[in-house]
Amino acid sequence: SSMIVCHCNVLTVEDIQGAVDELLTEMPLRVITPGLVYRRLGTRGRCCGCFPLAIDVINAHIEKRLATDDLAERRQQIVEQQRAYRENMPTRRRVTAPA
Repeated sequence: SSMIVCHCNVLTVEDIQGAVDELLTEMPLRVITPGLVYRRLGTRGRCCGCFPLAIDVINAHIEKRLATDDLAERRQQIVEQQRAYRENMPTRRRVTAPA
């Protein structure tokens, strides 16, 4: 059995880690918040006393993923793609209003 992080919603460390994994798969650069995680799990914060611990669980899991799988590489690829896209965008001409 896993440690319960949120007693109001009976959410465990594994529940939170699983939701983090799903969110990172969809959008690797996304900032993962307890609100996002809880919505992914079909609930919301109630008393929110668990949020500091939930944040620690989220951050520890992301750090573990960055160190042990391709998350860091995927994030870097996305950043490089975004940079290349911005550099290749035509510059916008400023439209001036008639005097």
